[in-house]
Amino acid sequence: MKDLLNYYYYIITDRINMHNHNYYFEYLNHSFCLYRYDYNLNNLNDIFKLNTYMLYNNYKINKIILNKNSDIITKYGNHYYILILLNYNSKNLINFSNILNFQRNLNVNFGVLTRTNWLELWSNKVDNIEYSIKHLKHKYKLVYNSIYYYIGLTENAITYLRLINIYNHNISISHRRVKSNMTLEEFYNPLNLVIDFKVRDLAEYIKSCFFDRKLDVSEIINYLKKIPMSNIDYIYFYIRMLFPSYYFDLYDLIISGVKDEKSILKVTSYQEDYEYLLYEIYLLIRNHVNIMGIEWINKKFAI
Repeated sequence: MKDLLNYYYYIITDRINMHNHNYYFEYLNHSFCLYRYDYNLNNLNDIFKLNTYMLYNNYKINKIILNKNSDIITKYGNHYYILILLNYNSKNLINFSNILNFQRNLNVNFGVLTRTNWLELWSNKVDNIEYSIKHLKHKYKLVYNSIYYYIGLTENAITYLRLINIYNHNISISHRRVKSNMTLEEFYNPLNLVIDFKVRDLAEYIKSCFFDRKLDVSEIINYLKKIPMSNIDYIYFYIRMLFPSYYFDLYDLIISGVKDEKSILKVTSYQEDYEYLLYEIYLLIRNHVNIMGIEWINKKFAI
């Protein structure tokens, strides 16, 4: 790795620390990381354009450094790497304030990074899973016995999207996933970004905090009461909370062999608790906008 840094970036350093396939080092009183990039290479130009836009507009964000050939990515062995200047390299965990302060309405198109077509993305997800799960029935019994419930939740979310027929113009720079254990360094990593509705990061963070048992229902509702949202944001937030990304993320890791199948119990064990959270969020949102709840959930918890 020293040879790569010297040849492609004219950086000479003897102290390089490896962590999770990434290489950290200090150079000229600055912190850097050479990140291994395992995602779609077709996204790179838009990632760099977005990073340039954010730096120009004074966002908090770490900076992509081009190599000597003015390329974003550098191949080394069988992997690709991107050098990042760590303007923000804290290992402290993110919180609600970090998420809310990061969000700004965005009116610029960054092509393949856009994830606002939830209807198409989620419908395709369900179709792909329904096709695959038939071949996995005997290998992954825990997944097979639970997955149709989460497909049902997704179909509830899709039905909402079709019914409301109102496009949300509050689009923001967001993250692929925001986790409860996400560090500030990861949060400000330009390789983790997508373009989506402003509510995406908030919803995904709350889901992660809930299933990691870091926030209970009452704590989440108290936080939400303090967060200003437009009427359409409330509706899209509720829809995003219905979508079980937390389950599908684990499903993908299990099928790919990264996680043991028993890890799915982390979410299925709290299935009813999460239904109650959805019910309480519905009651909160109903105070601001006329919204139809999920009938089977409302019947289950209504007094």
